[in-house]
This record gives sequence, C-alpha cells and structure tokens, in this order.
Amino acid sequence: MAAKDKQFTRRELGRKAVLAGGAIAASPLVSSGAAGALERRPLGKTGIEVGILGIGMSPLGQPGATQEEMNRVIAMAADEGVNYLDAAPIYGMAERRLGPALKGKRDKFVLVSKVEATSNQDATWQIKESLHKMQTDYLDVVHLHNVGRTDRFPDLDVLMGEDGALQALRDAKKEGMIRHIGLTCHLRPARALPIIESGEIELVMCAANFVDLHTYNFEGTVFAEAAKRKMGVVAMKILGGTEGDGAKLSADEHYTNAVRYALGIPGLSVAIMGMKNTAELQKALETVRAYKAFSADELTRLNKKGKVLAQSKDWGELRGPVAWDSDRTA
Repeated sequence: MAAKDKQFTRRELGRKAVLAGGAIAASPLVSSGAAGALERRPLGKTGIEVGILGIGMSPLGQPGATQEEMNRVIAMAADEGVNYLDAAPIYGMAERRLGPALKGKRDKFVLVSKVEATSNQDATWQIKESLHKMQTDYLDVVHLHNVGRTDRFPDLDVLMGEDGALQALRDAKKEGMIRHIGLTCHLRPARALPIIESGEIELVMCAANFVDLHTYNFEGTVFAEAAKRKMGVVAMKILGGTEGDGAKLSADEHYTNAVRYALGIPGLSVAIMGMKNTAELQKALETVRAYKAFSADELTRLNKKGKVLAQSKDWGELRGPVAWDSDRTA
C-alpha cells in the first residue's frame, strides 16, 4: 500500500492511544543501585547493547559549549558506561567536536547521526559529511530525521523510493558506512508507521514524556508498533525539550518523575538526555541509578498532572501538529 493511503486523523490516533497507566505500569527495568553499573539493554534486534541513559549532543554543539567540555563529558561517559551518543548535522558543532573527543574511545560508543535530506544523493552526502566531521569510518546508526515534518519529507513514497533517502541508507549500510537504519519523529506520529512497515527500520526515536503522552502519544502508536516488531525503542525529549528549546520538565519538581516515566516505557532501549556539562551527566546518572518503578497511585497522579500540563497554554501541540493532514508544519 502506498504511503499516502496510510493517513490518520487526530481522532483515529486517539483511538489507538494507550492510557498512561497501561503504557508504563509494568517496567522491565531493574535498578542497578546508586553505586552499581549502568543497566544495559538490547537495542532491538541490532545485536547492540546500550546503557539505558544516552546523551543528546545538541547542547554540546552550541556556541556557548567548548571542545574541552565535550572532551570531559565523553571521557566521563566512557567511564560510567554511557555508550549511546546521539548527534545530527544540524546540532551546531557537535559532530566536529565529537571527532577529537572520541580519539582512542570510538569502540566504546554507539555513534548515531541523522539525515534531513529527501533525495538519495543529498542523504548520501550528509552521511559522508558526518563521517568526515566525526573522524570515523562508520556510524552505528543513521536516522531519517523527524519524518513527521511535511516540509522536510513532503512525500513518503518519494522518501522510500529508489531516489529517496531511505535508499541512500540502504546503500550506505551495504557499503559499511552505517550499520543500522532508524527514524525519528517529533510530530504527526502516523507518518512513521508506513516507513516502519517497509521492514527497513531497526529502531525508532520519538519524543516521550508524561506530558506529551497526552498530545502525541508516541507510546501508544509508534513505540507500540516498534515493540511488537522487537525494534529498538529510544525516548527523547524526556525533560520536555533540550537546552536550546526549553527543557520544561528540568525543574526539581518534575525532573525525577520525568526520568522515571521514560525508563518505564515498555520495550525501552535507551532514554536520551541533552547535556552540556559533566554536572548534568552526573545528575542524570544518579537519577537513573536510583530508578524505582511507579506504584499504581503514583502513576495515577502523574497521569493527571501530565494531562493538566498538556492542556495548558505552554504545552498543547508544542512540537507541531498531531494529525497527518494538518496544513501547518514544524
């Protein structure tokens, strides 16, 4: 079936929704203890094991960050078992700063980047540029970056066709430039489903926190489909955003609950947090190692809080439209 035939409205997505309690009531994660090793989980069927905490590299690519701080964060991550590094060409200087920071440590990390181009030729160029910037001869994962964007990927049939970006990822995998293919999605969750159904996608990364659940519900749509197919499940925006666009759940009143929520998502492989220094990495490590699953009462209260926040003027469709057929872009 052509991608354009697989369209969903907000109402249809709502019928697919999983209530917060059903989404995270039974967590498979076992706490490792404050002083223990970081829990590792399979990245779907890729054969890779990842620490349950990953680093989003965008903050360390911004003008206020330095090469020295990048070096310190990567060194600390290597020591602490944080091995999933999520980068992208649009993350400022992140890829260029990762190159020197990874010297002598490349084999300790799962290195991830993305393509934002629709065409085969342009996506191939982006992959080669990322390899050059990060001074490596392969990437563990490359994602189609935010397939919910209709301005970036206006026609999914083109994206998945012979002249599209997905073919570029297939070819790059055959040539050994990349090892695994994924996709990310921040809005319009239904747009990810036909790409998953192509059988080429091995992991998905979507925005997931206890507030966005009530707007986008990637947990009940994309993540549910990925878990059914035993794909890798990566949660991003778990604090509501990154340093650049406002991490709305980073305040003390929300931080621990936001991390606990993400770690409780069924099938979760790794939760990504954007970090700009070692202090933020240390705080995240302490919180993850102290993880404790929510009780039924805690989950009910969190669900109510998330729903209230989702309906406030500061949230709602924060990342862009939910429905496939919306005229707006993000």
